[in-house]
Amino acid sequence: MNRLNQLLKRMILSLCLPLFSVFAYASYAQEATFIDNVLTLSKATVGETAYALELGLSVNQGNYDFGVLAAAEVPFTNTDGASIFDGSVLRVPTVDVGGTNYSLDLALISGDPITFRLSDYAEVAAPTPSALAQATTLFGDSIETQIVQAKCTVCHKVGLIANNSGLLFVSTRDGSAATNLSAFANYLNGSEAARTRILSMVTGVGHTGGKQMEVGSDLHQNLGEMLRLLLEHQAGI
Repeated sequence: MNRLNQLLKRMILSLCLPLFSVFAYASYAQEATFIDNVLTLSKATVGETAYALELGLSVNQGNYDFGVLAAAEVPFTNTDGASIFDGSVLRVPTVDVGGTNYSLDLALISGDPITFRLSDYAEVAAPTPSALAQATTLFGDSIETQIVQAKCTVCHKVGLIANNSGLLFVSTRDGSAATNLSAFANYLNGSEAARTRILSMVTGVGHTGGKQMEVGSDLHQNLGEMLRLLLEHQAGI
């Protein structure tokens, strides 16, 4: 491991040092990419040292080899999301290749020049979006315009008839969808009873504003699912 560190440090001196600013500050949003036969690792750790690397792919007698094209030392914080070199294998946790995510094991086969060989790979399932992310997407796609703006803001705004309802929204010209999603979240406050109350009132039960949708309609189902996801998020599930 120390040997690879020394090799990389020497390589950094001989390669294009301006890469440091590009990798260190612009590439952390996505840890690994594979474009035009170049595998870019924005964070590869060797012990407690971190590097940004560009590895070029070549096919040699059926083997997939990766040589270092560029390297730059970057600040080490932790190994979260990083590719990790354990002394013999560089493990890449996930990289998109043609629309599919893979994990890669690249075995070090040469130190001069530094060359890795693909020794193993596996398809990585895409992570399931969080409950909050799902709720936010559903709200933006099916609720903010179709329900909140079309139905709720007629009464549920500051100064209007539902001013004291505890559930107030803003119109599109006065605020954002995020504000209205937060209004639902604050009203729920982790309470399943609050979710049930909303779903009942929009069908006209105990609702001064009358029936706004039918039980079982797409609108009602979308609203119920969005509220369920918010409760799941609030419960930390």
